[in-house]
Amino acid sequence: MNHVRIPIDPDDESWKERCSKRMKELENRQFPSQNAASQPELVHKELVGKRKVMTSELYEAVEKGDVENFVDALQRTCDERRTPLHAIFDQVTCAGDSLLHVAADHKGRERIAELICDHFPELLIGRNIRGDTPLHVAVRSKNSTIVKLILSHYARKKTKHDGMRDREITRETNKYENTPLHEAVYSGDVGVVKEILFADNDVVHYLNKSKRSPLYMSVVNGKNDVQILNLLLKIPFPADLPECLGNSPLHAALLERKPGMLHSFT
Repeated sequence: MNHVRIPIDPDDESWKERCSKRMKELENRQFPSQNAASQPELVHKELVGKRKVMTSELYEAVEKGDVENFVDALQRTCDERRTPLHAIFDQVTCAGDSLLHVAADHKGRERIAELICDHFPELLIGRNIRGDTPLHVAVRSKNSTIVKLILSHYARKKTKHDGMRDREITRETNKYENTPLHEAVYSGDVGVVKEILFADNDVVHYLNKSKRSPLYMSVVNGKNDVQILNLLLKIPFPADLPECLGNSPLHAALLERKPGMLHSFT
């Protein structure tokens, strides 16, 4: 398949139709010697020996951010390795990151992330060595545009995929049992916190492995803490609030000697 490269104007939306058509062509190509199935739910230790490591060309194509160059790299990899496209997207880095994780970790890679979500939505719940989903990674990288993109795609795609139907991506936890909101509060990015809250405000009171909620972390974090704390305090406390074992936000304000924050609780 030979395609004429057309430079993409920043405001040109035809890229999506053009790249999606090429992706579908690649998806339809068959390589009889390969029959590997994608297993996005496996954590890193289960990937060893079962999934191939991502090529440097693909990683670098995502890093560069040119969506058409990314599709070019996919095509070359399929041709050179005689590997079907689904097997390419089953590849991970040594840290267990999928191509969607890599895109989520770099700002300005929205088009690549969108293309991946459209064609391989199961990667939305894939996990790396830390147990992070791409949403965790985007949040930690303060990548609010891709955070919003991931949330919107998940909301649209979840009913069509068995592995996603009964799950909320905002409530998925990593090996530290942090939800994306825990990571958002820790990053101190107000915009990212707002995106998560807009999608699911109940996670404000979810506890991580240390029995700390995002609300508690907003007190001890020290990054835009008052602004984020006030955002989280707008969410009503549930009747069945989980036991915090002394790690309430009020305790945190006292222990951290932050008297200014005590006004937020009154």
